[in-house]
Amino acid sequence: MKAHTFFLIIMLFCNYKIKAQEHFLLPDSPPKCHLIKEGKFIKQGDSAKKWNIVIKKDSQREYTNNGKDYIKYKIEFLDDCTYKTTVIGKSDGKNPIRIGDFITNKIIETDHQFIKISSQYFNKTDEFVLEKIE
Repeated sequence: MKAHTFFLIIMLFCNYKIKAQEHFLLPDSPPKCHLIKEGKFIKQGDSAKKWNIVIKKDSQREYTNNGKDYIKYKIEFLDDCTYKTTVIGKSDGKNPIRIGDFITNKIIETDHQFIKISSQYFNKTDEFVLEKIE
């Protein structure tokens, strides 16, 4: 019986931790927007092989398909927490994004190495969480 109770507590803790990362229990105030300016990031829940981005100075590369395909962006910071990425190259002809397309991103909140971003592309807004791994 003790083993079952212990297992249940572990499962509840794991579920709580996942939700905490999704909804940031202790967000930085103000957000640490400088975290996005350089490094390697993965989407929360994905592996680095499946999808990752690398940001260096004024450029960003988004890698997919175990690093075989990429989209290269030029980054322009509009303010400390808002930046625009413009597509300047890509390797995958099947991807619908085109050279010259741009995406406006706003950092909503941060919590240690986690960054919640609101991304606007063609009048569609999407929110996601990145984890800084390097």
